[in-house]
Amino acid sequence: MSVEEKIVELAKEFKKGPGNKIYIQEEILLASVAEETGKNIAASQLRTIIAAWLSGELDEESEALYDGAAYACSMAARHCFNDDPEDDADYVIDWLEQEDGSYVAEVRPC
Repeated sequence: MSVEEKIVELAKEFKKGPGNKIYIQEEILLASVAEETGKNIAASQLRTIIAAWLSGELDEESEALYDGAAYACSMAARHCFNDDPEDDADYVIDWLEQEDGSYVAEVRPC
């Protein structure tokens, strides 16, 4: 299943009882990196990249990988917060670190 198909399923669930935020799990983030960059990275590498972004220490090489993960958040915002998923959506991402060290993206409209 493609990232967009996963996001469409997420949006269907979200629209059943809309709230003000959606959560993008690590599985989707990793799939988005792979689709957007052509690179399959390990969960540990994604965690390191997100931690570097949060601390303001993301290097240029990792920026494309971060952008690949963030693209899933953009796609989810368009599908969940707009009537037309082709329209841009203003959103904010908060990275929530889980007990196991993984990250979940909390995406909210602006």
